[in-house]
Amino acid sequence: MAGIGRLAMCGVVALAVALGLTGCGAFFVCEGKADCPTTGGGGTGTGDYAYVSNSSLGSAYLNGYSLTSGTLVTATGFPFDLGYIPAAMAITPKNTYLYVASDSSTGAIYGYSIGTGGALTALDSGVALVSENVASIDISPDGNWLFALDANGVTMNEYSITSTTGLLKYAAPYTVNGDSTGTVSPRQVKFAPSGDFLVCALGQGGAEVFSFDTSTGVAAETTLISTGSASVGINAVDADSSGYIYTSGTAGLQVFSTDSSEKATLVSTTPYTTGAGPNSLVINTGNEYVYTGNETDGTLTGYTIGSAGALTAQTASPYTGPTTVAALGRDNSGTYIFAAGYSATSGFQVFQIGSSGQLTATNTAASGTDTTVPIVMALTH
Repeated sequence: MAGIGRLAMCGVVALAVALGLTGCGAFFVCEGKADCPTTGGGGTGTGDYAYVSNSSLGSAYLNGYSLTSGTLVTATGFPFDLGYIPAAMAITPKNTYLYVASDSSTGAIYGYSIGTGGALTALDSGVALVSENVASIDISPDGNWLFALDANGVTMNEYSITSTTGLLKYAAPYTVNGDSTGTVSPRQVKFAPSGDFLVCALGQGGAEVFSFDTSTGVAAETTLISTGSASVGINAVDADSSGYIYTSGTAGLQVFSTDSSEKATLVSTTPYTTGAGPNSLVINTGNEYVYTGNETDGTLTGYTIGSAGALTAQTASPYTGPTTVAALGRDNSGTYIFAAGYSATSGFQVFQIGSSGQLTATNTAASGTDTTVPIVMALTH
């Protein structure tokens, strides 16, 4: 669909290693702005749950876990047969609904209500809510808007969320832009905790920042972040409640500040160890630490966030993670980091965050996974 003006929106998660993470926590401080969002999403879900695709039972199944003191307990009704292979997932801020985008074989978005014990119930009798070939989705912090980033790397569609039913209503089309230096490869779209802006990772196409009006759902491009080289790509993005943006890719971990117009300015670049292969990124709920998931060597790298976004590598880092780690997330207690990768016996691992940000594995054999289907993950807020 054609875009409207410069309401361009962003790239998307790669099909093979879709990120789909939406874990939050006692989530954000909105800096006292007049347009700080209210907590939406249509319900008051409780519990600390993780939903992970790429189940050892089969490519169409989700594994669901309840987390208690770092121990994973299978949630009610899992493994859950979706009937299709998931490519991306997102949960509303109040933990009422889980949205799952299927892969290109069916090309649709489905919805599920989250019930007692983390159990899922299909919305609209299991009929697809949207017919669209989606590679990444994210939900605004007020719970009112869902953005579906098309796998074609050219378009994105916006939907309003009906809080009482979870059904989606088409709102607007957008055009994806990127740096012409390299090929645009949609990787991930991510909202800032404040809801004032969102960021998109576009692979060799760099990254784009868009301001967002929570009252109207209107977005506008403010900054195009160029990689400067066709051989350099940005694979993952995240943002903290102070307005700093973090991008992870082949050039390293970069930090950008944002001003009142949500324009981004580079603050620092921290190179990676050669061969790490970072493809995922997560910030802890206190904005004190940032972690990258390194697909090539199966590790997590941790950094302490200092003044003005300055990064210091943690002395105990890197941490051994699952083989070919493809997705990271944080739980709603703010205590744990989750890592999902490809392994026949330990594809999903849990790490406790220590007092200095160091990670300690608490569960290393949650489930088996298969390299032939993508891993996506969603955590309650």
